Amino acid sequence: MPLVEITKLNWQEQQERYQREALKLSQKAVLLCLDGRAPSDIGAVVYGTCTGFTPGPTIPHYLGKSLGFSPSIYYTNIIGQGCESGFPGLKRAYDFAVATGKSALVINCELSSLTYFPEPSGYPDPENSYELLRGNSIFADAATCALVGFDDDPRHPFIVDTETYTNTDYIDALGYVWRGGRLRVLLSRRVPEFAPLVVKPAVDAVLERNNLTVDNITWWVIHAAGSTVLDNIRDALGIAEEKVGLSRNTLRMFGNTSSTSVGITGKMLMGENIKPGDYALVLSVGPGMSGGATLLRFGG
Repeated sequence: MPLVEITKLNWQEQQERYQREALKLSQKAVLLCLDGRAPSDIGAVVYGTCTGFTPGPTIPHYLGKSLGFSPSIYYTNIIGQGCESGFPGLKRAYDFAVATGKSALVINCELSSLTYFPEPSGYPDPENSYELLRGNSIFADAATCALVGFDDDPRHPFIVDTETYTNTDYIDALGYVWRGGRLRVLLSRRVPEFAPLVVKPAVDAVLERNNLTVDNITWWVIHAAGSTVLDNIRDALGIAEEKVGLSRNTLRMFGNTSSTSVGITGKMLMGENIKPGDYALVLSVGPGMSGGATLLRFGG
């Protein structure tokens, strides 16, 4: 929405706007993801966001009403895990599918524009090395949806393994704080330094468990947090620049779309020349600070 409008909204009005717009955007993502499949066949829905608050009924409940989810569907909301919430959402959906044999939807919707914080007096705020200028410039709105289930399409990868790593020494580097009744982004200029320190342990663990190295990974889906973050994760893992290309495209085309970023890059991956047996690693980064790694394999 136009920034001039956002600055005039109070907290209640922001959240009312979030509910309306997130519902519309999420519904579009769900329908595109299902691609003609019946919403009533879904066994669980996991919804993640950090840019809006719906205390109940939640966005998935409203989606259930409009799309016709089964009355016995399981609803889970993951709120406030920032850019990283796509990872626990996928893990929750995977666990549900394995345990029940039913499919699950993972929806992430971020309306970062609704957390826009106006600069004091209209001039760049020097606090924390101009973090507000960085935050207001890079974040964008988006919704993504992934279906976790069972089929024989070789272009739908298997979820092989997952790993997460959190270092709370960096807890004050990334997130939101309250300021004057509004959310204000907390974005330390040291985030690019800390990001690989929480991502690499997760990557190392998941690769070691599966007797793989970085050279065995054909495709990398890395949270498009920023150019320097991608640089530092690339260097820490020792992967070629070309492996970061999809994530750079996401950043260039859409900005940092928070928890939806890996979903957008994953969709781009579907247009690549994927071969049976290819491995992919999906990497998330978020507040805490936390890093997540999801190992995928295509074609059986």
